[in-house]
Formats: sequence, structure tokens, C-alpha cells
Amino acid sequence: MQNASDEWKRGWPTVFSGFTGVVFMTAVPTVTGLVMAPLMAEFGWSRAIITSNVLICSICSLLLAPSLGYLIARFGVRQYALAAVIAAAPALGLISLTGGSPLTWLAAWTLFGVINVGISPMVWSGAVAALFDRARGMALAVTLSGSGVAYFLIPPLAVAVLQNYSWRAVYLVIAGLMAVVLLPLVYALFRGPRDVGVAQTAQAGGHATGPREGFTLQQALRARQFWLFITVAALMALAEGALQVHLFPILQERGLAAGSAAWVASFMGVAMIVGRVLSGFMQDRLPPLPVFGCAILIVLVSCVLLRLFNGEVGMGLAASICLGLGTGGTTIGLANLTSRYFGLVAYPSIFGLLMGGFSLGYGIAPVVVGHFREVTTSYLPIFDWLAGALVTAAVLTWLLGKPLAPPRAF
Repeated sequence: MQNASDEWKRGWPTVFSGFTGVVFMTAVPTVTGLVMAPLMAEFGWSRAIITSNVLICSICSLLLAPSLGYLIARFGVRQYALAAVIAAAPALGLISLTGGSPLTWLAAWTLFGVINVGISPMVWSGAVAALFDRARGMALAVTLSGSGVAYFLIPPLAVAVLQNYSWRAVYLVIAGLMAVVLLPLVYALFRGPRDVGVAQTAQAGGHATGPREGFTLQQALRARQFWLFITVAALMALAEGALQVHLFPILQERGLAAGSAAWVASFMGVAMIVGRVLSGFMQDRLPPLPVFGCAILIVLVSCVLLRLFNGEVGMGLAASICLGLGTGGTTIGLANLTSRYFGLVAYPSIFGLLMGGFSLGYGIAPVVVGHFREVTTSYLPIFDWLAGALVTAAVLTWLLGKPLAPPRAF
């Protein structure tokens, strides 16, 4: 068993490049709330149509997750990620060309949704989880904290681009940065276990070259805990998707100007980074399940604060920071607990399905919330439902119990 420092010496390039991949993967949905008003003004589309982009990507993630492990085992995680990054940049450029009929928006996002699976958290975290054991919680936390960086940097950048150009330029800028920043980093630094001489796990039809213990995908699907996990993931995603995607318009509706709302919302990104790192540190030293449950409760606090928000910058900041801290902890918790409860044999496929359930909830929520906002002309009625979903998720977390012994060894 290697110590934590040895793991970091071997795995830091994968962590850093995976962190950058998470930044760009998250950058795409972060701008949805910002481009909402320009799209409505130009095409007259509803909020539900515009936010359906998140739902489309979520459905693609859920449907394609079972195949993810096979593709990684067949081609290698580095080659798979490279191909996805190469395809993602022009796909984002295609989104910038949509207009007129909402079908063009839906079709472009369907294409991107298929490609997006290749730059999703299960790809980056799968490689990191296989390279770390003693420091796995912190390694996953650093990798997944890229989403916090995206929420901090991208909204102000997108506002500046919108003020000087158009909503189309927002997607072109992200595509260009992905091509000149992410692609070279993935090529130079991103490595999976087979690339650094670590025994490759058997994944969805692949063959192991070294001993590993854990659940296959089929065995995980028969475990009660898997279905509890996916239910918890979907419930917490309903709240996180609604609050994150609509945070900017919620803040604006309750009295903040566009610049102030973007600034306040950007603090969610800073808090998300802190939440990721703090949660990873705690999960390596404390029982990880209670840490995960506490993160869900922090998101609940954010939901309550937004319900009470009256336009005061201080309360808006508190809600944004709590949302970042909580969502930072939930994602790292789900990634780490998946490896602890089900092992690494089929980690990309199992975590992919759990993230598919999360993504489905995350994708449905903005569309439903957008529809209710259109009908009721206010965001206020949705907060009670989101709070109920979070309370239920927290209760189910305590029912997970201890990890089961793996039924097979490889």
C-alpha cells in the first residue's frame, strides 16, 4: 500500500488535467441562466425551452452511462477523453449557430449531450479514483473543485461577452478556450491507470490485469444501496439544478441588478471550491456518510435563505455561499462513496449511472422551475418543494448503512 505522498507524485498530472476538464464541463451549464434573457428577447422562446439544454445533456448521460465503462476499457480513458474534447469544441460552436425554430436549439444540444458524456465527471473522477486510495477523497475533491472555479469565473466573463457582443459569442468563447487550453492539457497530462503502470480494473466487459475487488455493474444493480444512492442523487439534484441554473434570475427578480447578481452568484463558485476541498479532507479522516449528509443539509439552508431573500446583498451572498458549500460537498461525497461502497471494478459505469440519475434530476428541475415561473410569474412557490426533496434525501442517506462486502474478487 502506497502512502498519500506517493499517490500524489504519481497522480497529480491526472488530477490537474481532470480538474481543468471539470472546469470546462461545468462552464457550459453555468451560462444558461445568463443567456436566457437574450434568447427570450431574440426568439420569444420560453424559459422551459431554453433550459431544456440541461435536461437533454442529463438524459444523454443517463442513457450512455452503461456504455461508458466498456468504451474506457476498450480504448483507454486518455484516448476516450481526448476524442471527446476534440469533438466538444465544434459542437459548442454549432450551438452558437442555432436560432429561429427551437428545434435547432434542441438538435444542437442533443449532439453536444452525446459528446458531453466524454467530458463528464465520471471520466475525470474515474481515472483519479483508480490512481488514489489513501488520498482518494482529497484527490477527487481537487479534481471536482473545477466546477467551483467555473461558477466563479465563467458568469462574469459571460456577462462581459454579452455586454460587448451577443449570446452566440458566449458559446464561441468557451469553445475556443476549450480548444486552446483543455485539449493540450489532456494530451500532455491526463493519464489513466494503464498509462502509468497501475493494474487496470475490469470495467463492463473489460479484463483485469491485476487483482481488484468490487461490484460489477450487474451486481451493483441488484444491491439495495445502489437504488438508495440513485434516489438520493436525483432528489438532491432537483434542488441543486433549480437553484444553480436559476440563481442569477432569482437574484435579479428579487431586486439585484445584473452586475450585482452575477457578482453575488460568482461567490457560489468560490464556496464550491471550499466545499469540495473541505469535504474531501473530512472524508479521508471521518466517516464519509455523515459528511455527505451534512452537505445536503447545507444546500437546504441555502434554499431557505433564497426563499426569504428580499434583495439584501448580504442575504444573497449567504445563500450563494451555502449553495456552493453544500453542492461542493454532495458531488465529492457521491464520487467517493461510490468507490467505497462498490469498489473500482466497474466504477465508471456505476458512478455514471448514479450521475445519470443526478443529471436527470438536475436537468428536469430547471425546465419545471422555468415553466412554473412562467405560469406564476414568481419563483417563490418552488422553494417549499425543493426543501422537501432535500429533507427526503437527507433521511434516505442515513438508511444506506455500512458498505457491503463485494460479491466477487478479480
